[in-house]
Amino acid sequence: MKIAKVVLSLLIAVGALFVFGRFFLSQLGSGRASELAGVIQAPPAGFEIVERGELSTAAAAAELEFLVLRPGAGKVGIHFQRKGADVYWLADREGDLLEERFAGPSGTRLKTLWRSGLRDRLQWARAHGDPEVPGLPAAERTNLYH
Repeated sequence: MKIAKVVLSLLIAVGALFVFGRFFLSQLGSGRASELAGVIQAPPAGFEIVERGELSTAAAAAELEFLVLRPGAGKVGIHFQRKGADVYWLADREGDLLEERFAGPSGTRLKTLWRSGLRDRLQWARAHGDPEVPGLPAAERTNLYH
């Protein structure tokens, strides 16, 4: 009788360890490296988006400037990668706005909004690699986890 209790206790202990081990291992492998973090990186509705691969800021600005200057262009954008980050540049010609949605490889999600001077900002970014033009209003930066 004593041997049966010991064997039963060992079976229960081994079963509990097995269940815990399976649960623990399932939690380690649940995320994919390419999976987006808690906030989905996507443009707002109503934008015409052009997909590109790896681009420099200057090349993205030139591409977006071309899209903005087309006759009848409304809300346009470009989706590209920059040094491992996923980036959307969105331009609203009527609202005179430039918006950047940035998803870093570490999971950071940022939104930067530049009000006014859309064409000047794109020309400046094409030449200098940054849409922050001296003399125009500074950018408004927001963490998208709010």
